[in-house]
Amino acid sequence: MNQDTMSLDDYFRNWKSSLFKTPPGFDVMHIRRTVLEEKYSAHGNYRAATVLLQNGDLDEAWNCISDALEIDPNSVHAWCNKGVYYLKSSPPQESEAREARERMKELLQQDEAKKTATIEYAYWQYNIIRTAEAKEEALKLFKRLLFNESTEPVIKHHYLYMKVLTKHAKRSIWNGNANMTTEFQRSVLRNLFEEALVLLQHTNSPDYEVAVWHSLAFALLDKNSFELVREGFDEVKFLKQKYKLHTIDSMLCVKKILEIYEQNPSLMISRAEVSNTIAKVYLEKARETENSTERRRLLRTALKYGEKYLEAGNKSPCFGSQVSSDILMQMWAMKYRRAEPEKARSAYREVFGDQDRIQSKSTLWQFLSYEFYSVEVDNDPGRRALLEKAELHLENYKKEKKCKFLSKFVTVKLLLGYPTEEIEAVFPSLDELETNEERAAMLANYGRFCEINNRHQEALQKYQQVSSYETKANRRCWYFEMADEGTRRIST
Repeated sequence: MNQDTMSLDDYFRNWKSSLFKTPPGFDVMHIRRTVLEEKYSAHGNYRAATVLLQNGDLDEAWNCISDALEIDPNSVHAWCNKGVYYLKSSPPQESEAREARERMKELLQQDEAKKTATIEYAYWQYNIIRTAEAKEEALKLFKRLLFNESTEPVIKHHYLYMKVLTKHAKRSIWNGNANMTTEFQRSVLRNLFEEALVLLQHTNSPDYEVAVWHSLAFALLDKNSFELVREGFDEVKFLKQKYKLHTIDSMLCVKKILEIYEQNPSLMISRAEVSNTIAKVYLEKARETENSTERRRLLRTALKYGEKYLEAGNKSPCFGSQVSSDILMQMWAMKYRRAEPEKARSAYREVFGDQDRIQSKSTLWQFLSYEFYSVEVDNDPGRRALLEKAELHLENYKKEKKCKFLSKFVTVKLLLGYPTEEIEAVFPSLDELETNEERAAMLANYGRFCEINNRHQEALQKYQQVSSYETKANRRCWYFEMADEGTRRIST
């Protein structure tokens, strides 16, 4: 590569909002699936950048660039991608790359094109790069750029910010994040709701309306979020949309989504992803009710939406397989508890010891659905059908998430009567896992499996390995509690 080519390449890769700037040591090979699942990447810029970062198929990159420029000829990122494409061609097409650079320079003199490029860079940083530094930079950029834009907003800017805030709310609030103050968590939610209102007030697009209600439904699934919304929000803004804050919950959001779909039957925006959230909302509603008939109705409705990802031909674990397995296990638990009450209580006592803690039917339902316990093979045909279906969903999820829901997966296999050695093969090796969180979770589950099979020395070794991944920041994670409780049971 000669000096001029290097200078061109440096310009494309290092301008302020370049998608080609990556942190030191960042492994670009892991971002492709994330980008392919990212619905906003339909314009092609993110996909093209990913292919070029990974030295992939140049024909694929060109098609993505062409699509992006057809949608927005003034897209700075599309022209940047085009310049990198020309330099990667064999031989490098330097003249065309220089033309792409000059077009970029022209566009970066235009406020709107420059602003859009920076916002798309911020979105890329938060959703694709995902380091703590990238996320912090992204949030600062969104806040600065959109601070005074609510009177005449560019809808796609606020749409991207709302999507980022939805994920930020999950990271900051769900599971009672101990590192975040209540006021900080409330400010995250307030920002999310304000962006939702901007979109509701300034667009009649059913696509964006579904996106808004979907984001709010997703955020309000968490009880911490639900409570935080009740304080410190501007009630007047919501009254303009004819909604009082105390009436806004995840079920209201689902009803709004279903109304929009009914009025716009051809609408296809993220149907699988939205259906997954709808399923979760119905599942959470089912968990809250003690009435068996109503609970079964809610679970059936939840399953209908949870399995829509199969109709869409989308086998991603992010769409439906997780929630569908949850629903099926809830259905199985209700049937099992009714038919085998003593066995259900015995399994509960094995883990918790004190039968007095069984306060209601729903306590046992939840336990049977989620905990990791030893239980006899279930030979009832009706219940086995539910277990076999749950197993298929969990198999699908495990294809890309090796360590997620291992306890549930193993419990299902125990109930179906798989041989011990075949069940043990479900556990991945430490080398197959990418993060310490995954390793600690796997070891905690493996320890419990050994404990159930009376291999107590092995179980203690696994539980002790879990503690080696403990830090001040993650001490409250479930796998440490699971290892501590297992060690206590074996020791006593």
